[in-house]
Amino acid sequence: MKWYPAFGHPEGTGGSPWFSIRGNKVYPAHGHPEGTGGSPWFSIRGDKVYPAHGHPEGTGGSPWFSIRGNKVYPAHGHPEGTGGSPWFSIR
Repeated sequence: MKWYPAFGHPEGTGGSPWFSIRGNKVYPAHGHPEGTGGSPWFSIRGDKVYPAHGHPEGTGGSPWFSIRGNKVYPAHGHPEGTGGSPWFSIR
């Protein structure tokens, strides 16, 4: 599965995936502005997404995103705060 920028993302929608999901880890994909990476940027726990050791800003205790259905929304731990519109769609 991959995460594609959705209509709520600050940079708009996109046709290329920004992230790919392997198990419960989220890695930057070829469509990400910073390119692909070998270390996971996020870790999925239930319906919450937390920064992982590979994230440029390091790990954190609060979730950056929440997953609802096939959409990913910014959560209270995200540096830009929560949002009512999804930042990513999962396909």
